[in-house]
Amino acid sequence: MGDEGDAAARRLNKAQRSIEYSLAFAVPLLLTSMLYSYVIYDEMFTPLFFVALIFAALMVAPAYLALRLHYVCWARNTMPQRLATGLVGTIYISAAAVFGVSLMSTTKGLDPEQPLTFAVFAMLAMLMIAVMAYNSRYKVQNERTDIKFYRKGAEDLAKEIKAVIDTQNIGYSFKVIKNGKVTTMELPDSKVFITLKRQPLSATEVMVECQDPAGTELCSTLKQALDQEA
Repeated sequence: MGDEGDAAARRLNKAQRSIEYSLAFAVPLLLTSMLYSYVIYDEMFTPLFFVALIFAALMVAPAYLALRLHYVCWARNTMPQRLATGLVGTIYISAAAVFGVSLMSTTKGLDPEQPLTFAVFAMLAMLMIAVMAYNSRYKVQNERTDIKFYRKGAEDLAKEIKAVIDTQNIGYSFKVIKNGKVTTMELPDSKVFITLKRQPLSATEVMVECQDPAGTELCSTLKQALDQEA
C-alpha cells in the first residue's frame, strides 16, 4: 500500500473508531442525562439538549475525514460493523435509562403502567433485533471486502476492471449485472465479486470481495491497476 496509504489507513481507522465510541458511549450518556434531568432537575434539560446538538455537529468532522480518506487508500469494509456495535451500545444504555426513569417518574409519561413506556421498550427491542440480525448476516462478508472511492464514473471503472481481467487470461466466467446505480461484476469461479456504486459528484464506491484465498492475487492486481489508472 505504501507509506502514504498505510498512514491514511491508520487515520481512517481512528476516525471510524471515534464514531463507534461516540455512538456506543457518548451519545447514549447524553440521552440518559437528558432523561434524568427532565425528571430530577428539569433546568438542566435545555443546556444538555444544546450540548447534544453541538456534539452531533462535531460528529460531522470524523465522518467527513473518513470519507476523504476512503479516496486515498483501500480499507476493509469495517464501518458497518462499527456502526452496529455503536448502535447496540446506544440502544442498550437508552433502554436502561428509560427503565430507570420510568421507575422514578409517575407524572412524565414514563410510568411503567403507561402505554408509552411499553411502546418505547418495544421500539428499542425491535431496533436491537434489527441491528444484531444485520451484523450477523453481513459481518463475514464485510470483513473480506475492501472498499475505496474514486472520482470517476462507474462506467469508466467497469471498463478498466474488465480490461485488467482480460489481461489475466484466467478463462473464468465473467458476469456484469446492472441494477440502477449499482453495477455488480462477478467472477464466480475465482470467488471474486466487485460492486460499483455511483455517488454524487461523478464519484464511485468500489467494493472488492474475495470469498476464497485463491482469488487474493486477482483482487490485489485489480486494486493496484485501479490505483494506477486513478
